[in-house]
Amino acid sequence: MAGRHVRRAERPSSSSSLRLQGARGALWQGVAYVTGKSVVAITTIVLARMLVPQEFGLVALATVFVTYVDVVADLGVGQAVIYFRDRPGAVAAATVCSTVVGALFCVLTLAAAPAVGAFFDERAAEPLVRVLAWSLFFGAVGSVAQAVLRRDLRFRTLGLVTVAQSLTVAVVSIVLVLQGRGPVSLVVGTLAGAVVGALVAWTAVSPHRGIPWSFSSADVRAVLGYGLPLAGGVLLAKLVADVDYLIVGRELGTTELGIYTLAFRVPEMLIVNVFFVLATVTFPLYTRAGSDPPRLRRGYLTSVRLQSTYGLVAGAGLAVTAGVSVPVVLGERWAAATVPMALLAGYAAFRSLGAGANDVYKAMGRPRTTLAVAAVRLAVLTPVLIVSSRWGIVGIAAAQLICAAVFSFFMQSLAVRLVGLSRRELLRAMAPGAAAAAGVTLACLVVLTVPTPAAVAPDGPVVLAVGVVAGVAGALTALRWAAPGMVRENLMLLRTRRTG
Repeated sequence: MAGRHVRRAERPSSSSSLRLQGARGALWQGVAYVTGKSVVAITTIVLARMLVPQEFGLVALATVFVTYVDVVADLGVGQAVIYFRDRPGAVAAATVCSTVVGALFCVLTLAAAPAVGAFFDERAAEPLVRVLAWSLFFGAVGSVAQAVLRRDLRFRTLGLVTVAQSLTVAVVSIVLVLQGRGPVSLVVGTLAGAVVGALVAWTAVSPHRGIPWSFSSADVRAVLGYGLPLAGGVLLAKLVADVDYLIVGRELGTTELGIYTLAFRVPEMLIVNVFFVLATVTFPLYTRAGSDPPRLRRGYLTSVRLQSTYGLVAGAGLAVTAGVSVPVVLGERWAAATVPMALLAGYAAFRSLGAGANDVYKAMGRPRTTLAVAAVRLAVLTPVLIVSSRWGIVGIAAAQLICAAVFSFFMQSLAVRLVGLSRRELLRAMAPGAAAAAGVTLACLVVLTVPTPAAVAPDGPVVLAVGVVAGVAGALTALRWAAPGMVRENLMLLRTRRTG
């Protein structure tokens, strides 16, 4: 109740100011994302050419368990810091809770390492789990500082934290691989990134403004009361996201898991993670706009339009070009990842249609909705993936695509009902993305399927480059026809200066 009371009492920001803050926040987060993920992409390519699929699978086994713990290591109190942004004791209470619980989960994970190895029948995963256990503690320590940066809309600084963390992971991992350390290189790099991320985030927060470090038991109850349902929802969402790794690793083995992991990592990095980055902007802005429903509806439709356009275009392009991009970028040893990657690109594209729904649930004080949706999705997805595993990783990827399509529309139906939108308005917001996806698909297919005389046939890199250029041109042409003012309006918004 305290958070709701605060939001009614405060004076809402103007619609244009919030929209400008959102655009600038998205710009800075976009720059940080592109920079950080470019580093990650280069690192992935280097490691893919130096490690075999079985080694990638081994790291995935260790990582999939630890990430389940990682998503709840701060008990969701970082999100509570944003929601209770005007409660003086919220930051202190959240910091204590996340640090204590992060240490506890670290100890429990260290103790559970043998059980993880036994579950997957891979004893070599045990030392990797032990290294990653320490990243839980440092991740929990840094989570509140990053939440403060989000709460204060300091997206430029938050972007610097992201880039510093990505660079650390890349440098440490590649150096250790070059020294012949094998799969342990990746987990040590992850730990180093978590340490650097926590240090940089708290360094940025501490001198910016005085944070009251006294708190009451009421503050603890408030942040835990809001954070715990969110942590449960995030854990279930993570189970939804990674249950395929568990099933592939247990049913099909580490080599198949290594191939599936890399096939999943590319669309995840290029598409799915973009929406996690955008959520760092949209959630605090939705929270501020919660007292003005018309503003929230306009902002949400804008978000859906932009996210679905990017997701559908990138997913379509990646799916159509997978047959060329996998051997060219990753190497011939990963050829078995081609079909799964194409299907998972479609999965990521459908995920873009549901992006933002959870942020609406949280911003309107409905964290239990997030928990309920994740529980339903997990209950449906798990048996579907188990059955589809009989067709190997291709069957798993196809099942992921179908389930993503169904649940994206389910999640959006709940979201539009909460904010008071109609399905027609939602579909209208998604229409530009669908048209642009059709444009990129048609353009890429023309380039990749038109027969070329053998004497002048270009090699793979040239075909891929021409296909990408043609796809971008096709998408822009279709977008200009379907939503002629969309690109121009958003470019003008980014140039707009703050007034008043």
